[in-house]
Amino acid sequence: MEFLQNNEISREEWKHLLIDGLFASPFQTPEYFDFISKIKGYNAAAFALSDSGKINTLMVVTIMKEKGLSGFFSRRGIIFGGPVINDVTPDMLSFFLTESAKRLKGKAIYLETRNFFDYSFYIDSFLKSGWKYKPYLNVMLNLDGVKKENLLSLFKYNRRREIKQSILKGATYHKCSNEEEIFGVYQILQKLYNENVKLPLPSFGFFLEFFKTNILKVFVVMHEEKVIGGSFCPVLPKKGLYTYYYCGIRDYNTKIFPAHLAILAALEFAIENNIPVIDFMGAGKPDVEYGVRNYKLEFGGELVEYGRFLKVMNPFLYSLGKIGLKALKVVG
Repeated sequence: MEFLQNNEISREEWKHLLIDGLFASPFQTPEYFDFISKIKGYNAAAFALSDSGKINTLMVVTIMKEKGLSGFFSRRGIIFGGPVINDVTPDMLSFFLTESAKRLKGKAIYLETRNFFDYSFYIDSFLKSGWKYKPYLNVMLNLDGVKKENLLSLFKYNRRREIKQSILKGATYHKCSNEEEIFGVYQILQKLYNENVKLPLPSFGFFLEFFKTNILKVFVVMHEEKVIGGSFCPVLPKKGLYTYYYCGIRDYNTKIFPAHLAILAALEFAIENNIPVIDFMGAGKPDVEYGVRNYKLEFGGELVEYGRFLKVMNPFLYSLGKIGLKALKVVG
């Protein structure tokens, strides 16, 4: 076995793994690795395990932190989706996880996988390597065999009614193809995060560069030539589409529901392009109320617990960071 890092990894073998392996997502592609490596405020590390030239395990770690003082407490490495695996034993995976963490010592206070898949078969490999399992919910929608004309039948009654109502009032939706429309969607999302969500949001430049990779698809909702909503959705062809961010102008019109149409546009794109799975990207902790959980479920998805794995690299800074970030949030 050979442990590889970053440019040591064969791009050809990397792409083969994404086709043949389990748990592939757009966040584990070489295109995503290249993109996130050059974005200001971010960094990335790619690790792989090779056997006789064939890669059987790989993960891209997104290294990130918040701006300003909170950046000291928030240095973290996030593995969106989790590692990609093909024909690997639990011991090999444990070795891979241990070696990857060693390479990130000093670069991140903690590591966390945000699982898009069921890793229960491999949980002992994570635990043996010093990771802890944390329960966390996802909403997944299987579109395999679903036709566009039957799509609305998957939704709850109110969602179907509101979507039909929005279309009757003249709202339309389509896939974005230019920077102006992307910026229009971003402005709505930014306002939502500033005024309601109260969480950090990447810059417009982040979304624009992501769009240029062709991984990110952007869908826009229009009414009377005005952008009123949209969605940002990373896609891995033939595998899955992820509702990364979606939004609509709040209280725009009592008969028009832009966010519903933003999701509908993404789902129709998935059907048209034979993408079998929609991941609504998280539904919170099982024992904690999560505002948008029910909203996501009303599009016909299923609630699953794929959880997350956490490895604390620096326990002192991790504990200090939780206190510091809470204090900064109160002050802010």
